[in-house]
Amino acid sequence: MAISRTAFMLLWWLPFAAQAENTDPLRFGPLIAQSQAPLQTTGLTPILQDPFQLKAGQTDAFASVAIGSVWAPSQEYNFDYYHNQFMGGFVHALDEEKRIGVWLQYRYAANNRLDGLTEKFHSIFGIDQNGRTEVDEDRFYIYVPSTMDAPVEDFTGDPLLSAINLYGEQTLYEDMHHAVSAGVTLFFNRVSHGVFANTSFEQSAQLNYGYQREKHRLTAMVSLVHRPDKPQHFVEVKPWGINAGISYQYQWFTHHELIGEYLISQGKAAGAGLGELNALVHEFALGYRYLFNNSAIELVAIENMFNHDNSTDIVFNATFRHRFL
Repeated sequence: MAISRTAFMLLWWLPFAAQAENTDPLRFGPLIAQSQAPLQTTGLTPILQDPFQLKAGQTDAFASVAIGSVWAPSQEYNFDYYHNQFMGGFVHALDEEKRIGVWLQYRYAANNRLDGLTEKFHSIFGIDQNGRTEVDEDRFYIYVPSTMDAPVEDFTGDPLLSAINLYGEQTLYEDMHHAVSAGVTLFFNRVSHGVFANTSFEQSAQLNYGYQREKHRLTAMVSLVHRPDKPQHFVEVKPWGINAGISYQYQWFTHHELIGEYLISQGKAAGAGLGELNALVHEFALGYRYLFNNSAIELVAIENMFNHDNSTDIVFNATFRHRFL
């Protein structure tokens, strides 16, 4: 109940905070949102970056919390568990053309009791339950028969990811409405204990595109990821992968934005016989952003699409962002 009261007081306070500032709030770029597919979340997952977002000397800082429910049953594998993530960091503009960033991620398995809510959500929108109602709720269960002798169960509390991301970006072209930049990410993950114990060093290069006109903003990204030749999430993974995404942000009112994003990731599993883990991951994010002064709060829901057995069933994400001018 304490969390509910705190959330209620925060929502009650936001309009008054906005009224206290005479100038219009700053515009932020895409959501702080990543692919939530089981194999994607145990390694480097690029984030959409807007080349227009920062001017020289400015810094965007953020802190986010995400809760997800994984349900991916098939003949080749079975994933059924919850995961939660804390992520925080910043992106700083060294000058008009160069930006650097650092963010930390910690993802772990814990019971966030999303099964019942997920079933209701699917029922309301006519989405197939995909067998979820045929097993017990709140399970922690992973089984990949081709790579495991027996299922892994009851791993509540085990970390999935404990990583640092270092990011650098260079603007290649910019005019009033269009901008293009190139970015590089270095990623180091070390999980020292639990069923997901792993150490990996990964790298990615991405190309970012931004478009802005009045109340409309569009951001797109395509990236190439390199990862070590070692298993993740009990599955052998490809050494190279491609990720892409597009984000549309609409300024509904002065302090309110609506954001839709489409994320697509190459299937990460290596070798045949792993079903949809070899297929593309399609995810759609729907977000609302409240802007006040130099800050923003984002509320996001991420739902998998098309290939329902290779991604997280549903994810809810909340992020606080602040720009230092």
